[in-house]
Amino acid sequence: MKKVLGGLGLLSLLAISVLAVPSYAGNTVPPKRVATVPRYNVSKEVTLEGTIRSVVSKPTVGMALGTHLMLATSKGPVDAHIGDFVFKGSHPLSVAAGQSVKVTGAMTTIKNKEIFLVRTIDTGGHLTTVRTERGFLIVPGVKGRIAQTSEKEGQR
Repeated sequence: MKKVLGGLGLLSLLAISVLAVPSYAGNTVPPKRVATVPRYNVSKEVTLEGTIRSVVSKPTVGMALGTHLMLATSKGPVDAHIGDFVFKGSHPLSVAAGQSVKVTGAMTTIKNKEIFLVRTIDTGGHLTTVRTERGFLIVPGVKGRIAQTSEKEGQR
């Protein structure tokens, strides 16, 4: 008799747990992550000259990720996005507040804010390319790794 009651108890517990799982299935909605890719339009590319007011390496809430140069230009303040990759690699960019720069890029809107996507930055004779002509950030060493991979694959 104890075996039958123990088996029924186990079977009842199993049935309740199986039926309880679907009732909780629809209660939690996973957070929806939406990545917005900034549109870089090369036909709207312009060159701005200005002075760096500040270098923001840790953006605040609402800003695009990556490093920003807050520029003072003749047309007013500009939030210029340069990303983090320009500070890495064998020839890292060195900029500071008060420095005069010439930036080429395109203005776009990210998170309802106007932002200037920098493609090249000229810091007094030293030109650094930040983005490709299609607007993608250039990662130091990637082109070399792709070439090495292609060479290795050809040797197989």
